[in-house]
Amino acid sequence: MGNANKNEEKPGFGERAGTFFFNKVGFRLVTTALMTAIAWYAQEKSVTIAEFNAAFASIPLTGIILALVFDYGLDTGKLYNRMLGRGKSGLSKLAFAFGAVFVFFIMFTWILAGSITLNFATITPATLVASALVSLVVLLPNTGTSEWLLWLWIAETIATKGAHLTILPALKLLLLMVLLGGG
Repeated sequence: MGNANKNEEKPGFGERAGTFFFNKVGFRLVTTALMTAIAWYAQEKSVTIAEFNAAFASIPLTGIILALVFDYGLDTGKLYNRMLGRGKSGLSKLAFAFGAVFVFFIMFTWILAGSITLNFATITPATLVASALVSLVVLLPNTGTSEWLLWLWIAETIATKGAHLTILPALKLLLLMVLLGGG
């Protein structure tokens, strides 16, 4: 009788088999589809590595830190538990995650575009690809305990020789003046 209870608790047995499949395999299939869509869009719009580097390096450091905090909150379940409660199903939590990441994508696109109106017709494809990548990393499981986005941002900032370095969006001009010795 003790073994029967242990088997029911393992993924793949009993009622939890469907939840395990959706959480593990289904999530990976959806994530792969999103990565495919990002890669297809970049290919169709001929986004170069240099354009991507500039777009990613243009993300303000405060935006990267916000993404890290949000990613940590999603991965530890703290955001899920606060927004949905512990008793909610995996499907509702997954729907919340995708909805939250979509809002995050819109926010990062707005930050990178530097436009109050957020007219998608005027936003460069590289900006959309960089925003999508940040949003996808936030959505991916087990990334919240590493600083993957920060390390990529530092690498892109070094690769672009700091040409797009921004700490806070409003401080970009001031920082540029200080770096150039004008202030």
